[in-house]
Amino acid sequence: MRDDDASTASRFTEASTTTVRVHVYDLNANYNDLAYPIGLGIHHSAVEIYDREYAFGYHDDANVTGVFDIAPKSAPHPAKYRETIEIGTSLLTEDQFADALEALRRDFPGPSYDLLKRNCNTFTETMVKVLTGKSVPGYVNRLANLGAVAHDFAPCLLPTSIVGDLQTLPATTGRNEETEDVDGGEEVQLLAVPTEEMHAS
Repeated sequence: MRDDDASTASRFTEASTTTVRVHVYDLNANYNDLAYPIGLGIHHSAVEIYDREYAFGYHDDANVTGVFDIAPKSAPHPAKYRETIEIGTSLLTEDQFADALEALRRDFPGPSYDLLKRNCNTFTETMVKVLTGKSVPGYVNRLANLGAVAHDFAPCLLPTSIVGDLQTLPATTGRNEETEDVDGGEEVQLLAVPTEEMHAS
């Protein structure tokens, strides 16, 4: 086998053995203990691939992506890890993944975050589809989807405290080779819930 053929074969092997996982977190553990069994939990989610976890959150700089990465299963408070969903293997090589990630970073700037229609779970769904062609289980973002429908047809049903009160956390806008910390990065937001509920969880 020629060297270039061997390199191509190696790339395809690498892609076919790269596992894609979705980590699901509770944003209100007390509520989710009751709501999770019926698929109506308040969740944050993120995608793990190549030993990093990728998620999306809000900040107000239109020129900076809302996509950030951290060590797997390490989303900060108020997120509390609940479970990992093994989605499958990536369809992309590592080089192709890098290109896809750059496109996702461009497509998800911080100000485009919307609690109900374009949140961390929406990003997870998009990234999983790009990587595997598969879908994320519906319960991960079901509550926000139901809320979006309710808000479109009857905006008064969702008070401003839910739609507008967002919890922030610091996170990097790209991989930091020196540290696994998220100190000193952009302010981004998890899937938001009323601040008083976060403090109570």
